[in-house]
Amino acid sequence: MSIDIHKLKNGRAEDYLLSINDSEYSELSPAIEMYKSKTGLFIDQYSDLKLSSGVLPLIQSLEATSNGTDIYASLINVLKQSESAGYGIIFVGD
Repeated sequence: MSIDIHKLKNGRAEDYLLSINDSEYSELSPAIEMYKSKTGLFIDQYSDLKLSSGVLPLIQSLEATSNGTDIYASLINVLKQSESAGYGIIFVGD
């Protein structure tokens, strides 16, 4: 299973940005759980999650739990680009 991250345009996934594989998802688990406790939103491998706003709490959760691996840095970078450019993102599960 993997999660693909795309730009969210007109409510649909467009412009592929990043993939998260099973082992990377496990690495990100502390941040995902922290984000869920802050927002009630859960990023999982089996469903889609659209974020047209509210990316900042996810960035903060990732930064707070980062272990310095590439997936943390890549995901934080994608989210910060989304925040600064003003577009939404969608996590597409398998």
